[in-house]
Amino acid sequence: MPRLGPTLLSLALAGVMTLAAYTDPVLVGVAVLLVQVLIAVGPGPVDRAGIAIASPRLVPVLVAGVVATALSLEPDLLTGADGTSTDVIGISDTGVFAGAIPGVAAAVFVALVAQMLRRDGRTDLVQSVGYAVLLSATAVLAIGWIGAAQSIGGAACVAVAAAGVGAGLLAWMLPVDRWICLSLATLAGAAAGAAVVLAVDSIMTAYFGVLVGAAAAILAVVGQVVARTVGGHGTHPSVAWGFPGAMAIALVGPVAYLGGQLVTAA
Repeated sequence: MPRLGPTLLSLALAGVMTLAAYTDPVLVGVAVLLVQVLIAVGPGPVDRAGIAIASPRLVPVLVAGVVATALSLEPDLLTGADGTSTDVIGISDTGVFAGAIPGVAAAVFVALVAQMLRRDGRTDLVQSVGYAVLLSATAVLAIGWIGAAQSIGGAACVAVAAAGVGAGLLAWMLPVDRWICLSLATLAGAAAGAAVVLAVDSIMTAYFGVLVGAAAAILAVVGQVVARTVGGHGTHPSVAWGFPGAMAIALVGPVAYLGGQLVTAA
């Protein structure tokens, strides 16, 4: 099955995220960096004729990932110099997603520098820069898993989102009409999320598990579909498993983070 490789990778990454969340948020950051590396080494863009477009993207994506991940693990870096900010008190206890903006900003700067260093006439400049920034922004979304692990919901919230990813992608592999398959994936994600909530000791409710699990399943499927669309029918080795598998996990990051914030708000 063409979806088997990406699905197994996504399940493995989701499992690693969960185990890391129950151990130490720093290990979640390491797992997030792995996801970002897999996105950074993904396929390049092509034009309408299917010809590859030169797009320096490895360094911009990695820079974006490192900046965003570091700020998520050490949110006190966002406070600035002593006495200049009092608006981020308590972010370490609730998780933070603010590292996404500096991460993308760093990626834009590095991507522009990379274009200046090109010696091929800088053809397809807009598409080249846009693709590098797109991958960087997508990779940055994975920091949501760190925010979820640092929220009041903690590891249990990460487990709910991971369960939604796993159940949704397994259902997505069924050889049926894609719209039916997406519906089954959503239901499977909701059921898995609710099951985890009922199985673990936490303040979350079954309704929370249904909501987060279903959203995680949908975005995991969307991540794989988008990755395959971007990768096209190219021969890049990451198209077969690494790129779609990592994209699915990255797109679920904001869902995991918002789930942690819902628990915090409650």
